[in-house]
Amino acid sequence: MTKQRTALLLDNIDRGAITTALQTNGYFRKLKLLNSGVSNWISICELLEADTENEIIVLSKFTEHTLFRMCLSSYREVVERLLNVLKQKKHIIFIYKDNLAGCFSYFKSFEINQAVFELDNKEDYFKYTDNEIESWLSCNEVEETEEEYLFRVRQLIKQLNQELNVLPYEKLIDVEISGQIFIENSAEGLMFRIYVPNDRIWSSEFDKFITLFRDFAANVAKIELKVSQDRTDLGVVCSLYSIDKSISETEINTLYKEFTSFMDLCSSNPIEAENLLKQVDIPEVKRQSILKKYIKEAQRLALDIKQERELKILTIKHRLQNELQEMELSKDIENYVDNAVPSSETTKHLIFGNQKVQNQTILINPQIIGKVDGIVVSELNGHINFSPEEVQLNKLIEKFSKSVSEASELQTSLYELKDGGSSKEKKRGAWQKLYGFLTKVGDKVGDVGVALLTKYLEQKLGL
Repeated sequence: MTKQRTALLLDNIDRGAITTALQTNGYFRKLKLLNSGVSNWISICELLEADTENEIIVLSKFTEHTLFRMCLSSYREVVERLLNVLKQKKHIIFIYKDNLAGCFSYFKSFEINQAVFELDNKEDYFKYTDNEIESWLSCNEVEETEEEYLFRVRQLIKQLNQELNVLPYEKLIDVEISGQIFIENSAEGLMFRIYVPNDRIWSSEFDKFITLFRDFAANVAKIELKVSQDRTDLGVVCSLYSIDKSISETEINTLYKEFTSFMDLCSSNPIEAENLLKQVDIPEVKRQSILKKYIKEAQRLALDIKQERELKILTIKHRLQNELQEMELSKDIENYVDNAVPSSETTKHLIFGNQKVQNQTILINPQIIGKVDGIVVSELNGHINFSPEEVQLNKLIEKFSKSVSEASELQTSLYELKDGGSSKEKKRGAWQKLYGFLTKVGDKVGDVGVALLTKYLEQKLGL
């Protein structure tokens, strides 16, 4: 008999859709409320700690009152205990978007979206209770000033955003859509997603590469993976799943990087590739069969990558000739283009993320360089044109993402936000991830930059 899986809901986050998704995917629903005493919080920790196999998934909502409650001295130990155990589970935490940005309902400038009360109660926000913040602090015997306590609440929110999987919400649909996706992805074992725009350099080679990676994982690492693709008019979202859910996100990132190194050795140094494979406990006959297959595939792939690079460089030069109205490009511009396109001597450029124009110092008219860079970027990354705000956001993703898979997920969200073929639900989910990321990196980027980019994202969705 198959063991039923458990989903722990912390606080009321469901109006029916979450329960339906849990039932469809074979989860037993268990509810615990956070608007409760320390003893109940301890029981939550005990329940999660007893799950030594980390089979329980957690969906939670931290309301404004919950966030303030978590900073009370009487809750300090149990909060730390809860956060530590949540890190070990598959989880998703929802926090109202303004709270996530450090703004609260008792601020004079605060304007709450009334749609949030499709999900929340007015008692979850100080603004709608008779219990003003000053009296609440006094009632809970807080000796700090309002400013001091507010500082600690904001520090807690930053900690939650850095250490846990946190998403903002503004209305019921945000929790329902992202909650259902989380449940489905957990049930199916999703490891990562990557959006590959049409006409992006090496998009066809990536297709082949990810299939070879799946086979490598099965034959060498003994990990069963599944690859699926969801196509739109402008690109394809490639998703990788762990069939038996036996591998973590960190492990899949490491395995992918090891595979790229192995493929490079297969094409450049087969003897070293064989030595690497000898470290794996597999029968000799099977080892030789795997080695033969991957040497052949790697050399074929290396040739395809090389030829695709040459074709892109030729296309860029032809476009520049038309743009600059010149029969022949100068040697400086030709060298600039050649150096701007990533090398074809390694498969590392097939790893997730946008291809970058390589930095160079060269004495060419800046206006010409601007045209060159624009054409190079469009040829490398496909014909989805990014606005200045999206270019800046993409740079932040590349700089501050903690892992390859996080960067891939955020860049996929950015593409989904722009892709006219993406559904409204996918666009709203993309907004949640990107908004949450911006609040996470606010200290490193600056409040002004984050405010401008979050405002831009809201305008894209018509919020």
